[in-house]
Amino acid sequence: MVSAYKDLLLNKLLDHLGVDRKISDEKLIQELVNSEKLRAKILAFVLTIMLIVIIIIGIVYSEEFKPTYNSTFIFLITAGMIVFLLLRTIILNKVIKRWAKFGFAWFNFLRYVNIFLEISIPTIVLYFYSFFIPSVYPLLTPISSIYFIIILLSTLELDSHLSIFSGLTAAIEFTILSLILLNNSDIKNLSPVLSFFPMYLGKAVLFALGGFIAAMITNQVKKILNRYFETREERNKIEHIFGQMVSKEIVEDILNNQPEIVSRIRYACIMFLDIRNFSLFAENKSPEEIIEYQNKVFAPLIEIVNKHKGIVTQIMGDGFMAIFGAPIEHENDCQLALNAAIEIHKTLKEKNENGEIPQTKIGIGLNAGEIVTGNVGAENRKQYSVTGRAVIVAARLEQLNKEFNSELLISKEVYQRVHLDGLKPIRHFQVKIKGQAEPIEVYQII
Repeated sequence: MVSAYKDLLLNKLLDHLGVDRKISDEKLIQELVNSEKLRAKILAFVLTIMLIVIIIIGIVYSEEFKPTYNSTFIFLITAGMIVFLLLRTIILNKVIKRWAKFGFAWFNFLRYVNIFLEISIPTIVLYFYSFFIPSVYPLLTPISSIYFIIILLSTLELDSHLSIFSGLTAAIEFTILSLILLNNSDIKNLSPVLSFFPMYLGKAVLFALGGFIAAMITNQVKKILNRYFETREERNKIEHIFGQMVSKEIVEDILNNQPEIVSRIRYACIMFLDIRNFSLFAENKSPEEIIEYQNKVFAPLIEIVNKHKGIVTQIMGDGFMAIFGAPIEHENDCQLALNAAIEIHKTLKEKNENGEIPQTKIGIGLNAGEIVTGNVGAENRKQYSVTGRAVIVAARLEQLNKEFNSELLISKEVYQRVHLDGLKPIRHFQVKIKGQAEPIEVYQII
């Protein structure tokens, strides 16, 4: 019940603010509450500074103000306002947290009440000043500029209606206050400029315009935030869906190079892995049993590849292809690939001995060289692909394991770039590779 109530409040609030429900959650309400707290603190700080400045001016220029300035009462007013603002900040910090519990209507109503009270603070101060500073002179004090600060702070609400409301409220209050002070003044003793009501009306119009400008800024900020979160949401969806098929690094490479993946030539080490006699194993098994077996075998192997900074680009029914060095290069990708292959062999051996999986034998081929990475396919169906002679040779090496009755073969390109740490490979000279004109040198590690 409570959860449903919160969702209803959140939906109404998001609709009111013009924020997409898909890209938001309850944290937005908390952020709005934090904005209210921040506004209260900033306003309290600004007003406190300005009032302190007024006090200092009153003290320094007390002689000049004596005919029209009752410093004692002004000090009392300013001190009282400082205490009031500090108390208001403390109270708001505790009360605002409970606003959302009253329902959306009350939550929104209290935000407008809060804006109204903030706008009224300089109005009240100016009016009290009129008892001690004669005529329209209070309207010329720095306090009248606080309206603009409050209007500016309304943008933190991310609600254009509140910004417009703050601007119109400031304009109306300042206009009414100007009329009252002009009506109570001896216009004959005032200069024509100070007694000219349209001058104050013009300032009030600026307050109103300030509210509309703040609303425009608020709307623009919301549009930017919405576009940002929509982009992030779409990116997260792509990473989640696409990342289930290929590695996260490839997803990042694709997303970072939108809209077109540029073909690149890289030096990398390619690994091909194949499960031996997989067809015979799958012949009398149900699809569910085959998938379960593949998951049990491939899951730890892919983790090992990832651990050694490799990328699994393709998963076939009975094997996979992995790259070490693309799209991200490392200090020695050949060594990383070899370490991964050795650990894969060790892991599978342990699982076989412990009976965790049916007896499984694999073949791995490693080769290094220049490859081309890029987006290959038709306009409406493309795939991140890795091509080149190095890829073909790696695939052929994996197949040669059947001929040599081995589990891990590496090319001379890889052998020259790795440390075997006590391993003594068997060297095969002039090995003929299917589809290749020139024979190559192959090293049998396991």
